[in-house]
Amino acid sequence: MLYILIFAVLAGFIIMVGKKLSLYGDAIGDLTGIEKSWIGIVMLAAVTSLPEMVTSISATVMGNPEMAVSNIFGSNLFNIFVVFIVDIFVLRSTSLSSNVSSKNFMAGFWSIILTLIFLLGFMFPREGIMNISLFSLIILGVYFIAMKSIYVYEHQQNDEFSEKLEEEIKEFHEIEEGGITLSQAKKGFAINAFFVIVLGTGLSFVGDRIACTPFFGIELGKSFVGLILIALATSLPELTVSIEAIKLKSYDMAAGNLLGSNIFNITILFIVDLFLKDHYIYRSLGGFHKMTAIFSILILLVFMMGIMFEKKKKRYDTYVIGLVYFVSMYILYIKR
Repeated sequence: MLYILIFAVLAGFIIMVGKKLSLYGDAIGDLTGIEKSWIGIVMLAAVTSLPEMVTSISATVMGNPEMAVSNIFGSNLFNIFVVFIVDIFVLRSTSLSSNVSSKNFMAGFWSIILTLIFLLGFMFPREGIMNISLFSLIILGVYFIAMKSIYVYEHQQNDEFSEKLEEEIKEFHEIEEGGITLSQAKKGFAINAFFVIVLGTGLSFVGDRIACTPFFGIELGKSFVGLILIALATSLPELTVSIEAIKLKSYDMAAGNLLGSNIFNITILFIVDLFLKDHYIYRSLGGFHKMTAIFSILILLVFMMGIMFEKKKKRYDTYVIGLVYFVSMYILYIKR
């Protein structure tokens, strides 16, 4: 129980620090103008997902690559489960999918493509270059293609969606940043990035202890701890940002935050593979990780279908998202 208590404390801190890190990262983007370029968007996406990256790297260095990969796809599952949470507890009478533009389809499409590439890698687990899996390298390359295409797609026309999204982001940043200067943003970013690294490493260490410690005679295992506990802790900053964006009626920004985070999370696989010195990442993975990736695709498809039928009177997609998440957690618990 002591490890659970320590984990809860660390998770609470990483939620606060992760949110601040994202805030200062956005402020730097606004004040320097890098968010106006697609490469700047790539950099800001990395900032948002820094907690997932740090915990996955530290888990890998500690010899737990299976926990690292479970954290990645567990975070992607939870990010879409956030839609269920905000629909039930924040929006209540409507749904997020009914209020976002179909232009968010592009981000969802690339998230699915990247996950399919990851799954394809299980068929060729020994293919690679210099101790890095061939499919990790492909994922990295496709990620940059994805971000470039999303940027071009959203900015190729000065249409209503582009203007609406820019207004949402501007309003959100004005309220959240509250007149932060560039020097303050840089200082705040550096301090919070340091704490994310420390807390993320601590989460991985404590998660490893929890995985090896039986609770009521049940040992959860490294993969399941990564899927549930660490993924939850590292994804909660996205939940808080999304809730605040939705309260401001910045629906497209909230959806873009969740889908963009999912895309970058998959790219963390390359970084995890980079830190594995003696073998390719796929040699550490198994059926559990295949199922987790498949469930992340299924839950995302439900959300995308909800966006497709945005004029619907009933929010069936909300309940199906919740159902897919809880059923997947149960199946993966059995599979652990």
